[in-house]
Amino acid sequence: MLKKLLSTLSVLLLALGAHGAMAGEETASLYDRLGGWDGIDQIVRDTISNHQENPEISHYFDDVDVDKLAGHVTAFFAAGTGGPAKYEGRDMTTTHATMGLSDADFDSAVADVLKAVKKNGIDSESAAEVASILESLRPAVMGTTGTT
Repeated sequence: MLKKLLSTLSVLLLALGAHGAMAGEETASLYDRLGGWDGIDQIVRDTISNHQENPEISHYFDDVDVDKLAGHVTAFFAAGTGGPAKYEGRDMTTTHATMGLSDADFDSAVADVLKAVKKNGIDSESAAEVASILESLRPAVMGTTGTT
């Protein structure tokens, strides 16, 4: 269900982007719309908190150094949304290879991210872009293709 919703949102987002481009509108990068480094860092920290409170996936975050994780995820998220940050950590497939994630785990994690995005007052178009990016990472995170 979430996969279908994210696909629909992706198509809508592409259509909106194409419309804006045809109208000659310039939009800020997703990085900027998420509040730059500080905004993304807050979204990441809220997401980690959501994960830790989520009974479906909290066990993946037992004994995790939250500050270290937040630093890596913030750099990855910032780089992936058009920011100046350069991510130098492990690829998504390697990072998640030993976790044994299910599609339900992935969906639950995405829901936590989108909850954090909403909590931080991000507009619906930007949230849809985040959802689309996360869905594009599913194959790498699940280890089914690529090494994004």
